[in-house]
Amino acid sequence: MHKLVMRFLTAAEGKYFTLTVDDLKADANGVPTVTDAEVNALMNLVIAKNIFASANGNLTGKKDAKIVTTDTNTVDVA
Repeated sequence: MHKLVMRFLTAAEGKYFTLTVDDLKADANGVPTVTDAEVNALMNLVIAKNIFASANGNLTGKKDAKIVTTDTNTVDVA
């Protein structure tokens, strides 16, 4: 599974707001196809629309973004 983890700067200095998007679009091999330009556009839109409430104030800028890949293995616990 792939997810996009975006961190935003907030009005409170040194505090961040994290937004995660699960199940990213992927190619036939399961490799995420989300581009840097798409992530930047999404982050800019989130900041511009100011639609998320943060305990640390308004979102003021972009901190970073990562695509995180996780694997799940079932463990027999009989």
